Amino acid sequence: MVRQIVIILLCIGIFSSCAPTRRLRDGQKIMVKKYRNIDKFDPSIYEEIDTNYFYQKVGTCYADRKVRNIKDFKKKESRLRIKFYPGGYLRFLAFSGMPEGPDPEDSGERGVIYKKGDKIKIDTQSATDVGSLYKQTFEVIVDGDKIYLVERLFGMSWGWSSNPLCFVYEKAEKVPEDWKKYKPDW
Repeated sequence: MVRQIVIILLCIGIFSSCAPTRRLRDGQKIMVKKYRNIDKFDPSIYEEIDTNYFYQKVGTCYADRKVRNIKDFKKKESRLRIKFYPGGYLRFLAFSGMPEGPDPEDSGERGVIYKKGDKIKIDTQSATDVGSLYKQTFEVIVDGDKIYLVERLFGMSWGWSSNPLCFVYEKAEKVPEDWKKYKPDW
């Protein structure tokens, strides 16, 4: 049994490492493949999310299995922000000493926001410690000016986590006008 699991994980690693990638001008590796779920974008999502503003990460918390009760909020401001684009596209940006620029060809992790059933989801890319890229999906809860990205963790022995981790983002500064001229191509 253990041998089969190791073989399956090895195969997944090999196939995912073969995904077509390219590098942005800042050297960050991104997946070339377009996001499949963009065709599930529902414009009503943007009735709750203001695309004229960045959303800044302000902390983490946990939720119950149904993601109805948020608990154990830990405030930890981060320089990570989300920029939403028309049509369901988004980009994660790190505003450190020098903020990432407005051009998506320069920097930032790409993603899409869409509806699956009655739930809002975000697909984005993540990287392993060794640099392999993979798709990561978050469930999204919008509560006023806050956005909760719920990370469902799955373990080999215990199944889906009963207390998923949430990343909390809050509406921050207005997106500068010169940022709006860039169009997403992912």
